[in-house]
Amino acid sequence: MKFNTVGVKENPVIIMCNGSFTTGESLISFAEKLSDSYYVILPTYDGHTDDGTVFTTRTEQARKIFQYLQSEGIQEVELVQGLSMGAEVALDLAAMMYSSGNITLKHGMFDGGPFFHFNPLMRKIMQKKFLNLLNGLKGLNEEEAFEKVTKNPMIKWMMKGQDLSAYKGMIGGMSWISPCLTDESIRNESDACYTFDFPEVDEEEQKKYLFMWSDNEPAHSSEKSIRKHYPHAQYRSNGNLGHGGFFIKQPEEYEKLIREVTAQPKVE
Repeated sequence: MKFNTVGVKENPVIIMCNGSFTTGESLISFAEKLSDSYYVILPTYDGHTDDGTVFTTRTEQARKIFQYLQSEGIQEVELVQGLSMGAEVALDLAAMMYSSGNITLKHGMFDGGPFFHFNPLMRKIMQKKFLNLLNGLKGLNEEEAFEKVTKNPMIKWMMKGQDLSAYKGMIGGMSWISPCLTDESIRNESDACYTFDFPEVDEEEQKKYLFMWSDNEPAHSSEKSIRKHYPHAQYRSNGNLGHGGFFIKQPEEYEKLIREVTAQPKVE
């Protein structure tokens, strides 16, 4: 696992967990908006660089982030934030902090998480769809990758007819990640989205959590299960901005929300 950092280590710590088949490096430009007040840690999951690693499980990725925090002597985290599958990694990480008692978490923000637990047949179907998508991007440049992804039926379904132009940089970046991804990594990362097991935390810990979705994204249908397991958490609707649309389309407002959640103003 690779870690990028932005900001001064003495500042409050934010961990940002990226979505499926992207990298922590893709979040650097956003993290720089926060660098006046925070120390932002951006993990890149195993299997997403040319280091020969393989993405194994969501929980293993969370454990490696936790171990990194321990190795850096970090005992308090202001915010752990995750987008899409990264929201599931972030929630596993938050639960590890809670159960260990070694690292204190003050806030959690889980955006667009597909908190589903599919049966084996459905998981195999999703694995095949992701294998076809990611392997089909190998050898393409960013423009070609964007065009191919926007025509993919699964992506069209996930994005519910949204204009994908705002996602061009993220989608294009998948073209240079795809050669690093083995079939094993792709299958495992697909399963990471769809085998969520709702780690247990107590009422007071739940109150630190903010779950949010756009109303028109498929992942929103997991809210009922989340509310059942975390009834004391906070919940927010992001309107009809599509999957990850609040972060992608309104980064200034997203930054503002992070500062409101953590009560850390912008330093001019």
